[in-house]
Amino acid sequence: MQELFLPKVLVTNDDGIDASGLRVLVEALSEHADVYVVAPADQQSGKSHSITFLREVTPQERDVKGAVAAWVLDGTPADCVMWAIDYLKDEEGVELDFVISGINLGFNTGLAAYYSGTVAGAREGAINGIRSIALSVGGHDNMSARYFDYLVGLLPQLMEMSAQIDPGVILNVNAPDLPSWEIKGVRVTETAPRGYGIRFFFEKKKTGNYQMTGGADYFDDNMRYDIDWCAAGYVAVAPVPTTLSDPVSLMRLKGHMVETDCLTLIIDPQEKMPVRMKNADGFIGNLEKLAHTVSRMGKPLLIAESYDMGDVLPQIRKYSGEAETVRHIHPDVWTAPDTEKFAAAVDCRRVLIAGAATNVEVLQSAPEFLRRGYEVVVLKDCCDSVDREGHELALKMLEEQGCRISTLSTEVMRLAGTCSKQVLDVVKNILFA
Repeated sequence: MQELFLPKVLVTNDDGIDASGLRVLVEALSEHADVYVVAPADQQSGKSHSITFLREVTPQERDVKGAVAAWVLDGTPADCVMWAIDYLKDEEGVELDFVISGINLGFNTGLAAYYSGTVAGAREGAINGIRSIALSVGGHDNMSARYFDYLVGLLPQLMEMSAQIDPGVILNVNAPDLPSWEIKGVRVTETAPRGYGIRFFFEKKKTGNYQMTGGADYFDDNMRYDIDWCAAGYVAVAPVPTTLSDPVSLMRLKGHMVETDCLTLIIDPQEKMPVRMKNADGFIGNLEKLAHTVSRMGKPLLIAESYDMGDVLPQIRKYSGEAETVRHIHPDVWTAPDTEKFAAAVDCRRVLIAGAATNVEVLQSAPEFLRRGYEVVVLKDCCDSVDREGHELALKMLEEQGCRISTLSTEVMRLAGTCSKQVLDVVKNILFA
């Protein structure tokens, strides 16, 4: 008889280990998973992602119905998750599959997600590569357990949703404080931005002191954000990334630091593309030189990957650390959701195009750059196709449409002319050694 696999789930919260939301969550999860609990000893709301850095913390075992094991820790939610991951792995041999934080009393929609200890517990799991979910119900103290029913009923679905996305992205789930029969459904949505929905501020009290409070800020009827859907009686599921870098801003600021008038695009430099080409080694060698020289000059590089063509060739991957990547399904690279965003972030009007399938991907993508006002240069010795005649015909058609057909060395040396002598010498070495 095959042994039944149950995922290993860590539960934490910011309301403390005795909070009703945590107890309801653990009991419900125990039907689907092996549940471990590490939660704060007392209320940690609004502690965000703070950690206990300058004093010792003490874990103590506790009994929590439905849990395989449970501990209370005199620290923050982030402390609890950090300690649990290491302890369970090193002392118990348990590799966690999920971290679930909550169920919090009170919404963590919009800006509140920045300050929330509940969301921070999930975030700590995600930055350790564990799929993580934060659960909140808008409400008040002593809320009836019936307000949790709808949310705990969604647990298998939410875990399945989390399994479909990058483990570095948490699901921030907020449910309205309504009994289950009054909730209208579930909506996947955006987190409301700063200045929308709620704001926090200090209110002056009669004592002359100040106390933090919050209030409604701005709503509209576009139903775009988590706050809107909760207010309308829906459960809002918002994917929240843990990355600390914005790729568009990164490319735009690099454009200020590096003099450039050109974006380089390499289309589908993936393992399955060159396997049937007659001159595969020469083609890959030229793409490697292009990626190497562009990287060395600090010029912007965009790599377009086709969904079914395998991993990026290792010869290209080693020089693509600062490249941006888009993934496309159709031959036209502009069908990738992020192409326009990344292209717009580079303040230039010229694009060098290289890559596989001259007569398919290159032929369909280059005209779209022309249509948007770019000067398009196709590097004929950095493009190829399984169909050699198709490759030559495609180059002729691209030239007739307004593309300039050139070579690797011509265009790279033109770019290198804007660099320092030291970089120019390195580029010459890469191209002609």
